Amino acid sequence: MPCCGTFRRAGWSLTSTRVAFRLYAWNVAVSAAFAGPLHCLEVVLRNAVHRALTACFGREDWWARRGLTLHSIAMQSIAEATAKIDRRRKEVTADRVVAELNLGFWVALLGRGLNYETRLWRPALRLAFPRYTGGRAALHEELETVRLLRNRISHLEPIHRRHHLADYDKILRIVGYISPEAVAFHQGP
Repeated sequence: MPCCGTFRRAGWSLTSTRVAFRLYAWNVAVSAAFAGPLHCLEVVLRNAVHRALTACFGREDWWARRGLTLHSIAMQSIAEATAKIDRRRKEVTADRVVAELNLGFWVALLGRGLNYETRLWRPALRLAFPRYTGGRAALHEELETVRLLRNRISHLEPIHRRHHLADYDKILRIVGYISPEAVAFHQGP
C-alpha cells in the first residue's frame, strides 16, 4: 500500500508491512486528535480578525474599502470565495465571504503583505489579540507553523516526527491570545 512507504522510509527501520500499518494508524489517530483544537483556532482567529477589521474600517466588507490595498493573492482569495458563493446561487454577504476564506488567508493578513504592519496590524489587528504582547512578525511566525501543521494533517501527510505536545500547546496559546474561554473549553473541567 502506498501510504506505508512513507512510514517504511521514516528511518525507523520498518521492514514489516504490519508495523508500517500500525505507525500509519497511529499517525491517523494523532492527526484526528488535532482536529478540534485546529478547528477552534481557525474559527476564533477568523472571527477576531474580521471583527477587528470591520471595526477599524467601518464596514463588514472591509476588503472592499477604497484605499485599502491587500496583496493580490488575498484579493484573489476573496474573488474566489465570492465566485463560489455565486455558483451556489446564494446572496454574497460579508459573513459568507468570511466563512469561505481559508486559514492561509487569515494568517497572511498578519504577514508583511503590502505594509500590513502599518495598514492592518497597528490600527486593527493587534486589537484582535487582546492577550498578546509581542509583535506582528512573531505572531505571524507562530500562526504559520500551525498552518503548515494543519495542512500536513489535512493532506494526510505524516506528523509522527513532530513534538505533538508543543504543537498542541502552541495552538491553545494562540487561541488564548484571543479567547481564554475557548482554551478553557478545550482543556475541560
